[in-house]
Amino acid sequence: MSTGSGDEKRAWAADKRDFVADRRDEVADERDSVADTRDRTADDREAELDKRERQLDARAAELGVPAEESGASAQREARAGRSEARQNRDEARATRAIAAADRDESTKRRQADAPPTRLAMVFADIAEQLYDADSFDDVLSRIAGAAVSTIAGCQMASVTLCERSGYRTAASTDPAATAVDQAQYQLHEGPCLDAVDAPMVYAQSFPDERWPTLASRPTKSGVQSALSYRLAAASRRTADSGGGSLNSYGVIPSAFNDTAQEIGLILAAHASMAARAVDERSTLRSLGRDLQQVLLSRDVIGQAKGILMERLKITPEDAFDLLRRSSQELNLKLRDVARGLAETGDFRMTRSSRPADQQ
Repeated sequence: MSTGSGDEKRAWAADKRDFVADRRDEVADERDSVADTRDRTADDREAELDKRERQLDARAAELGVPAEESGASAQREARAGRSEARQNRDEARATRAIAAADRDESTKRRQADAPPTRLAMVFADIAEQLYDADSFDDVLSRIAGAAVSTIAGCQMASVTLCERSGYRTAASTDPAATAVDQAQYQLHEGPCLDAVDAPMVYAQSFPDERWPTLASRPTKSGVQSALSYRLAAASRRTADSGGGSLNSYGVIPSAFNDTAQEIGLILAAHASMAARAVDERSTLRSLGRDLQQVLLSRDVIGQAKGILMERLKITPEDAFDLLRRSSQELNLKLRDVARGLAETGDFRMTRSSRPADQQ
């Protein structure tokens, strides 16, 4: 997709046209809904006026007040005006209903003429790949690869992370992309750094007056244009630093058109969510392993304490203290000393390891 054949360009143009048409129809539906609500309010208000006038007419008739004195003529004119306004609103409602039906039919035709769009299929595949990543680093590598395969004009890509120690390239599809990243880190300016705090930063060509020190350095690595997007911080690894950026690099000036920029924004949003999900999943797995290890350690230490209590006729506290001091003398972890005792029953104590009352 990055080379952009004629068929692919037409497919992207059709996808974008359908997206715009769908959005336009949504806006029209929302506008019609507001108009319907407004007309219903007017109908209710005028119905209340009609009811009130009928009550006044009935009261006047009871009192024997002549129609001329009761203002019946003016009321009839007002009532006729309201009736005409209601008729106009009914006609407007009918017109809106016809337009809504036409929009629905157009939507059905678009859906019938166009099977699931290429864009939808691409992002469905991207989402599956990203969320299937085994680790945080793996998902970052997949994000960079997705940029090359998805963003038209992108020939190489990288992911920058902003950490306490500074910036680093966590994933890259090409050594040239890494080199361009490093140049920006060294000079403390460039699109990949600005994108840490901005949704999108586009450099149509180099040099760019926004980064005078960087100048034309990227062109030495074959990069003529750059399009960088903000990546939100993950839950653990980048939470303290504020995230990073997804960097798309083109080998010609102005490599990224409006559609490519929009697609990149969608990809960056997907990437941020996937990176966070995978990072949190990795954290939960690590916590699970740590918890399992703690539980196993507690179990084996309990077994070792039981052996010592039975063999030496000592209290649980003394048994644990004996294990602890033996761990220090043997320069082994407490759980390793306990495991050795539980598995072999052999506990070679020095005099200093024995409980105080047995020395």
